[in-house]
Amino acid sequence: MMEGPCRSCSPTPASPRVPAQARHYQHQQDSGGSMEGVSDQGWHVLVTQGAHDAWQSRLYTDLTIKTQDQVIHAHKVILAAASPYFRAMLSVGLVEGQTQTLVLEDVSGVMLNVVLTFIYTGRAMLTHHNVQHILTLADYFQIHVLKKLCCYHLKKHLSVDTCLSVYEVAALHRCHDLAADALAMASSQCTKIISQPSFTNTQKDTILTLLDQPFLNVESEEELIDGIVRWAAEEPEERHKWLPAMMEKLDICNLDQKLRTHWLTILKEKKLFTDDLVSIFKRTRDGVICEDRQILRQRQNSLGEVLLVMAGESNGRLLRSTECFAIGYTSWRCSIPDNGQPSYYRPHQLQVLPTMEHARAYCAVAVYNNSVYILGGLTSERFLASCERYNTEDNTWQGLADLPIPIHGAAAAFLDGVLYVGGGKSTHRYHPNLLAYDEHNEVWAARCPMLTGRGHHGLAALHGSLYAVGGVTNEGTGTHITPTCEKYDPGSNTWIPVAPLGQARAYLGLAVLQDRLYAVGGYDGAKWLSLVEVYNPFRDQWTSVSPMISARSSFGITVSRGRIYCLGGFSGGSILNTVEKYNPRTNTWHCVQSMQLRRFGLVAATVNVPGLP
Repeated sequence: MMEGPCRSCSPTPASPRVPAQARHYQHQQDSGGSMEGVSDQGWHVLVTQGAHDAWQSRLYTDLTIKTQDQVIHAHKVILAAASPYFRAMLSVGLVEGQTQTLVLEDVSGVMLNVVLTFIYTGRAMLTHHNVQHILTLADYFQIHVLKKLCCYHLKKHLSVDTCLSVYEVAALHRCHDLAADALAMASSQCTKIISQPSFTNTQKDTILTLLDQPFLNVESEEELIDGIVRWAAEEPEERHKWLPAMMEKLDICNLDQKLRTHWLTILKEKKLFTDDLVSIFKRTRDGVICEDRQILRQRQNSLGEVLLVMAGESNGRLLRSTECFAIGYTSWRCSIPDNGQPSYYRPHQLQVLPTMEHARAYCAVAVYNNSVYILGGLTSERFLASCERYNTEDNTWQGLADLPIPIHGAAAAFLDGVLYVGGGKSTHRYHPNLLAYDEHNEVWAARCPMLTGRGHHGLAALHGSLYAVGGVTNEGTGTHITPTCEKYDPGSNTWIPVAPLGQARAYLGLAVLQDRLYAVGGYDGAKWLSLVEVYNPFRDQWTSVSPMISARSSFGITVSRGRIYCLGGFSGGSILNTVEKYNPRTNTWHCVQSMQLRRFGLVAATVNVPGLP
């Protein structure tokens, strides 16, 4: 019988927590009884208010900024502290630093005042009219926090009318997560988007990217052809040269001869006709070229989520297997819907899920672009540095570059298209390391380490930051289960403390749902937990919601269709195969279909499979 949540760790019981009323003033006492390190966490509010009042009244201002339409006065030290751009421009060696004048001829005074208000107060009035302009300025001035807030605002207000323009501005400013969300909405609402008059204003690269998506919610390729022809006809002399590249991305082979002749006639009428287009429209399904998978497009017009669980330990045996649950399944299976054939031609069949190269438990997991990344972990004999990626498109596992050191109990997340893995335990200690994966060069690069070395914690991306929550930490020669949490800002490459959990815990689940963090279950050093806490990043506050039905640790956690799923784990007395899901709207937990195998130290993921409802 397993005595703790992880046989390689022996955490000591959590130390007493500081009472809530005493946390505002944190201090240390030396041997003489004097107090040191006294702090008032409200002091920065007073300083910020004072600086803003001085700016509003032009008190002690020492910088003049000339914009398109306004002259604005500000404080050099405040701007330099908030922005690397201003810090460089106002350095002593440059003209702006010597003349006390900064000329921004291409910047609107109204927009600059929004940015300066944020610099002085941390607040910005963002609207659908100004947010894209503010994002441009935040990126230009390198104000990373404001850039994140603009991305959050744009994501929150994404719509059919704005998703393509948001994609373009997000791609321009390297806001990869926002760009992915906007492109996903454009794919799911493709019929509506290409029929809008504003579609003709879309950039050519955006259309090419959209047509590259395997899932587009359209009834037929004809809808896409019609939208592309209308787009090209808006500026035929300039845009006709891009038509062959766009038509190559369509399944022209799926059109009968009558339709092909119809579209060639329209192209001639609109003066968009070229020899290359004739060649493309003359291809047939029975021709040699059309049998090429690069030409015969595998367009899907529906998309569905499936749950995956993988890795872990079951009755003393480490697992390489993966289980899948999808809409329409009556039980968990070791097969996944086959997305290798277009839904136009036949319904999906099932394909067997391959096994991982390495059996492992307590590995880190992250999901991006429907690929599942498995990092580190442990076997019965050793810790692992190996990493693998499961790709749903070809149903295969692929090896990635090894981690710098073998670790288990690490946690991983994607932030703005970058894979991060943080913490974990090596042979001797829990590490604070944060690593970022350069997939192009297949190397891991070190980033600013966490404030606390920790393992068996949670790591999640929310509003442009990474959050590390709870876990096991080093304490002298032993270990300690901590309630501490911290936040990483990739722009400044720094970690800062945030509000601690109400309950110290490790081996927990951490999920993001509706702009909140959910810390679920775990182990506090003495008992297994069903407690669930929710973090509000705007208030820096954790609050409790309904607990799980069963206390558990070392389980898999994922989000699907607006619900949190907790799968398997260890209850303190037995290994579980049960699954619970949480509905945030009703604040209730429900038992759902159990997995085939009982397993703990597992991971879970949600991926999209084209062709499912």
